[in-house]
Parts: sequence; structure tokens; C-alpha cells
Amino acid sequence: MSETKTKNAHVWERGDLDWYVEPERCTAQLLQVERFVGHIHDPCCGQGNIVRTLIAHGYAASGSDLVDRAGSPGWFKGTTDFLGPSAMWADNVVMNPPFFRGKGAEGFIRKALQVARGKVAVFTEVRFLTSEGRAEGLYRDHPPTRVWMVTPRPSCPPGEFLKAGGKATGGNPDFCWIVWSLTEASAGTQFNWLRAKQ
Repeated sequence: MSETKTKNAHVWERGDLDWYVEPERCTAQLLQVERFVGHIHDPCCGQGNIVRTLIAHGYAASGSDLVDRAGSPGWFKGTTDFLGPSAMWADNVVMNPPFFRGKGAEGFIRKALQVARGKVAVFTEVRFLTSEGRAEGLYRDHPPTRVWMVTPRPSCPPGEFLKAGGKATGGNPDFCWIVWSLTEASAGTQFNWLRAKQ
């Protein structure tokens, strides 16, 4: 007889401003395979998981957001609308943008590709890759350099759920990092997996 495995997954209610919190290990996994030269900015930093992980790995990093959820640490550059005219220029942008049915994430990506000089790395749901509209639009205009599938599957609950004392367990969607390297010659999009230990 085959054993059945209990499914430990959760579909979260939509969070305020689409604020979902990725585990810090997802950024640490990215840093095992991607190197960044110069300053890194996260324009939708939430409570700061990405920025803190970057700093812990020796990078100069900062963050901003529409709302100060990080408690104004030294790296927080203030409340600002990244999609507005006051967007901060940066050598690199690393972010987990608000999804808003894909339109929010695409807006952040297009803006990041305008203001960054080195790399743009975006943590998002895998389903963001599979849109026909983006295949004929964003990805045709700006083909990604690399896509890194995140394994094991992370749990990314709403930030408000975590603030209320909830625990990040389970999780239903699959996630990836999409990377645009603005200094590399285009050679097609490379696809690979991030494992717990590279």
C-alpha cells in the first residue's frame, strides 16, 4: 500500500496593499547564484526582509515603501511611491513587488528597468511567467536574463497576518526570482532551480 502525504498548504486572503512577506532564506538563496555590484534598493521593502538579508551578506542596501512597516531603521529611505516621479535611482533593484493581479508587479518591474543600472531581481509567483499578455509585452520588450525557481516552496503570508502573531506555514503558490542583468549581452532566458543548499 502506498502512503498518502498530508497536504500542508494554505491559500491566504488578499493582504492590505498586497503586502506579502517572503522568508529571508529566499533572498539568501538568490545571493548564492547572483552577484551585485554597487548599491541595492528595495522600493517595496515592507518590514525589510530583503534589505536585512542583503546587508547581512555584505551589500550596501536600502529600502522604501508607501508605508513605513520597518520601524524607520537607518537603511529606510522614507515613504515614497516608486511608480511616481520621485523614484530612487539605484545600481540594482531587488524586490518582492505587490502583485495586484500581475499589473502591480509589471508596473514595478518596468519602472525598475528604467531606474536601475546593474540588475533587477524580482521575487514573484511562478504564474507571473505564464501570462500570454506578458509574453507578447513585458518579456518581448525586456527578456529576462535568468529565472530561478525557489525550492523548497516558501510560505509567504500577508504581513498583517504575521504582525497579528500568525506563523508562516504551508503556502500554496510556487515562487521564483526573475533577474534582468542590464550589463550582460542577451543570450536568451536561462532557467534553473534554487535549492536549500547549492
